[in-house]
Amino acid sequence: MSTAILFTTQLLTCVPASHAQADQGAITGYIKDATGAAVVGATVTVTNIDNGLVLTSTTSGGGVYVMSPLKIGNYSVSATAPGFQTVTQNNIRVDIQQRLAINLTLRPGAVTETVEVTDAAPLLQTQDGAVQQVISAQTIDSTPLNGRNFVYIAQLTAGVAPPFGNTRGSGSGDFVANGQRTAQNNFILDGVDNNTNLVDFLNGASYVVRPPPDALAEFNIQTSSFSAEFGHSAGAVVNASIKSGTNQIHGSLWEYLRNTKLDAQNWNALTIPAYHENQFGGTLGLPLWKNKLFYFGDTEANRIAYNNPGTYTVPTAKMRQGDLSELLDANLNGQSVQLYQPNSGGGANNKLSCNGRNNVFCANQINKVAQTILNLYPLPNTNGGKTYNNYIVNSPTHNNTYQWDQRLDWNISAIDQAYVRYSYNHVITVNDPPLGPILDGSGYGGEYDTNLAQDFILSETHFFTPSFTNEFRFGFNAGRFSFLQPNANVNLAPTLGLGGIPFSPNEGGLPLGIVYGLSNWGSQGTSNESQNVYQILDNVSKTLGRHNLRAGVSFQSIRFFYRYAPSSLGNYYFTGLYTSDPAVSATTGSGIADFIADQINTSALSTAPNINDALWYNAGYFQDDWKISPKLTLNLGIRYDHYEPYKENSGSQENFIASDLGFSTGTGTLLIPTKIKNSLALGTKLPGILAKDNVGIQYIDNERLANSQSMNFAPRVGISYQVHPSTVVRAGFGIFYGGLESQGGSNLGDNFPFRGQVNVNPVSCTLGNCPSNGVTLETGESAQFAAGFLNSVSNPGFHAIDSNIKTPYTMNYNLTMQQEISNSMAATISYVGNESRHLSTYYDPNTVRGLYAAGTSTQQFQPFPDLGGIGTIHFAGVSTYNSLQAKLEKRASHGLSFLATYTWAHAFDDTSSAGGLSTAIGDRNMAILPFISEYTNSVYDVRNRFTFNGNYILPFGKGRTYLNQNKLLDYAVGGWSSSLTFVAQTGTPFTVYPDTGTVSGGSARAIQARDPFARGGSPDPSNPAAADASGNCPANPKTREHWFNPCSFANPLPGNSIAPVGQVAGVGNNALFTGPVTDPATAIALLGGKQNTLYGPGYYGVNMSLFKNFPTFREQYVQFRADVFNVLNHPTLANPSTTNDNNNGGNITGPKFFQSNTPDARFFQLALRYSF
Repeated sequence: MSTAILFTTQLLTCVPASHAQADQGAITGYIKDATGAAVVGATVTVTNIDNGLVLTSTTSGGGVYVMSPLKIGNYSVSATAPGFQTVTQNNIRVDIQQRLAINLTLRPGAVTETVEVTDAAPLLQTQDGAVQQVISAQTIDSTPLNGRNFVYIAQLTAGVAPPFGNTRGSGSGDFVANGQRTAQNNFILDGVDNNTNLVDFLNGASYVVRPPPDALAEFNIQTSSFSAEFGHSAGAVVNASIKSGTNQIHGSLWEYLRNTKLDAQNWNALTIPAYHENQFGGTLGLPLWKNKLFYFGDTEANRIAYNNPGTYTVPTAKMRQGDLSELLDANLNGQSVQLYQPNSGGGANNKLSCNGRNNVFCANQINKVAQTILNLYPLPNTNGGKTYNNYIVNSPTHNNTYQWDQRLDWNISAIDQAYVRYSYNHVITVNDPPLGPILDGSGYGGEYDTNLAQDFILSETHFFTPSFTNEFRFGFNAGRFSFLQPNANVNLAPTLGLGGIPFSPNEGGLPLGIVYGLSNWGSQGTSNESQNVYQILDNVSKTLGRHNLRAGVSFQSIRFFYRYAPSSLGNYYFTGLYTSDPAVSATTGSGIADFIADQINTSALSTAPNINDALWYNAGYFQDDWKISPKLTLNLGIRYDHYEPYKENSGSQENFIASDLGFSTGTGTLLIPTKIKNSLALGTKLPGILAKDNVGIQYIDNERLANSQSMNFAPRVGISYQVHPSTVVRAGFGIFYGGLESQGGSNLGDNFPFRGQVNVNPVSCTLGNCPSNGVTLETGESAQFAAGFLNSVSNPGFHAIDSNIKTPYTMNYNLTMQQEISNSMAATISYVGNESRHLSTYYDPNTVRGLYAAGTSTQQFQPFPDLGGIGTIHFAGVSTYNSLQAKLEKRASHGLSFLATYTWAHAFDDTSSAGGLSTAIGDRNMAILPFISEYTNSVYDVRNRFTFNGNYILPFGKGRTYLNQNKLLDYAVGGWSSSLTFVAQTGTPFTVYPDTGTVSGGSARAIQARDPFARGGSPDPSNPAAADASGNCPANPKTREHWFNPCSFANPLPGNSIAPVGQVAGVGNNALFTGPVTDPATAIALLGGKQNTLYGPGYYGVNMSLFKNFPTFREQYVQFRADVFNVLNHPTLANPSTTNDNNNGGNITGPKFFQSNTPDARFFQLALRYSF
């Protein structure tokens, strides 16, 4: 009869999601007499063994009881009624989001007589149709985890696979669930949102905070057909809960160690890079007031130091003096390069020389600023005096993490419970620049990188009656993340003589110098992001007869900041143009020579806007779990999600709406918020450019510049039928909206004039005349900067989004059968599928509408010839996924527990993350071939995947079966256990590209002509380059050298198949088509077929842990642990690095990427832990 109104909590708990009692569970069941008749009005008592909380209810007219919500933990259930004995079921474990069925049978007798049942509850899932997996604290603790990142355990469950480096969070635990994008996964901690909402995922993870494994009570991963309590996204829900304090003092101290001496060498490496890691911390749980107030806390620090081996090109000693004669020696330089006097435009009489010495500058020709910078480069230390790849350095990185979680649980009374938890995580990474503290030379990522994250929750649950409950929650998470270059707060440029370089806090240092022939000097720029997410959730639960009704609401305010400054100090390109002879076919000119002469080819300088975006995500749901009979449960739910488009708080954003697109013609509207109409300066050039291309400017009151979909109703249906006491059949269907996916750098606030840029390009260079463009190292772009960015704009591009946003959604469905093999083992087989619609994808309305002859500049034929790309977030993508998923699960008994899964699946997609946060399917020409024509194997398609995760406690020593009497013997042979994970899967798809000139206006792909893994053969007539110099094709495909046989591929029709502009095919040329080509059939012949038709190498791997416990005092012990990763030292092979169809096609140069700081070869992690 009683319990359960979860109305608001689940829906409210999700910042980008909504979950009522997301971190709690429920116990429900029937109370019957010996004849099977319902016992009405029986008293049911549920006792939390951990904290002493006692809850009481009575059965309904059908003998049904429901106790909800219940914190996860260990319970006993007692039932009694007048004239019946008291029956108590012990050893009950309530897991996250679990509706546990505990049915009790009362026998005649006195109430004072008690019958105790000690068998653990069965593994059968009988109360809902969701596809899910609970990961217990024991499994979390015993699974070998590199870096102790518990999220990777999710990859050991059915339907889940790693993304292999194809997403921003691949190195921190991203996973693909049932073919869905990783950005559609929903991370929940203690019932509240824990998702990254950053524009560009600068933190490198999909979650905000990640507690250590020792702090977790358990986590649940739901991948399909879950209840209406959950929203936010359409992928998996990772629902974790931090431990609570109990009436017993408990805790642990630990240190984990990794060291270079414990690592093997990767198959593609010459050495083992230095790596040292120390993780240490502890947990403590205790009662502050017995049965009332409990504390739990954890803290952990991680210290990582490792080297980044790199090979660079630095100037030789002679080059630093202006002597570039070494460029003439092909043995030293790879080719002989003749230089000419700067700006001369070449010619036989203008070769660079000084006092008869060829390729040498005279002292008065050497720019002093350039020479100063050349002398700051480290000296060559390798490659036998050659001018390239002549400097090797191990650049150290130091990564320091400090994190902690604090939680208080308060049992105010039998009708009120509350808890509060605060989490903190701070990561500081310091990267030593490879070219030294001044020149830098590092790639994007910064010298000083900071991740600071916080997460807070306050929860209060009130039982108005045993069957009527309300839960209120308030959640907050915040993060600040930044990449800072060396000397970020030092005005360094003037000290080297560099002029015209702006300076501001956090954006000091040097501009980026790209000198062809040398490794880059200077800095790539800075990036800063932050988020603040507030959530208010309320859930109500009510039990009416056999119905457990839940409803909830969620209000979530999401704010995020974004500032990316890639060239705020300037970018200078030295290409060799000004010391070359444009009339000579041989290689002439050198970027180093241009640099010494202070001749900049191209330069760029930009301003970076401070973008402050805000939006609301509001949701509501209703869920009815109807226990129709003891065997049949029906889950009916409906959810509403409203995703508000973001706005820039100051109004500083624009949206571009295009229409009537054709050849060299189109119309468009640039939308700008009315609130900045009187303050926004557009300058004189931009309005003129827009008017020339028929683009109007419109100010509108809708400061979000787009409209969201308002009818996002999502029905959910689940059914569970217990065919037999040991057999359950389940099914589920639901619609899941996913409107909070980050779109990367495609932000409306990152448009001109909020981001301004000055580009200075070279003046035309001809024989005998190659004038400078006027920009020098001493002046920089000061003249252009003084003129203002508004007056320097040319060919501006825009970020845009559909004016009427269609919310992405997924239809999930499954049919499952679960069979209990024993009380501790169950087998499950499921069909799991989904279809997704309105996925965000990249669209550029300024794509040229036809194909042209190779080499044709198509800018003039674009709909807006004077504009650049118009990167639009367009909601038109589709995907499908179908799978057979099987698992065999054994709960711990007789020392053994394991989970084995097998997934046979196929995922299709025609798009990917539009903002560049994951690998895309791509397009050939989106104006000719619509998105659906690119529908192909998903980037994440894994056809077969098997996983095993098990733990075994050896049966020796005290408390075990054998050798349990002798204390000394117990120290030797007792307390041993081992864990093992095994993963095997087939490969993921990739694309083969043509190695020939193709048409302009599209992206071409090779055409598979025969079995790509066939041996030898002859190359297709269109692809003679597939054979080697002797005319032979690879004899052994599926190797590192040639994963595929390039001779099995044909090239699409060559680029000269289309006649040059203004000519007719076959008239004075050998072309087959008159341009532009616009029909799809001909376009396919010229551009090839779909992507992702070939599959790369699969892999298998074994990880193992070995434990030995040494008893100390009572139940306390010290544990030694050794984790071994890739036990068999079996190398993995990534997809080919060379994916064109020439003779090098299919070459593999590296291993697969699984996780940051993870070698491919075998490595060890050792630990000591004290538990009390």
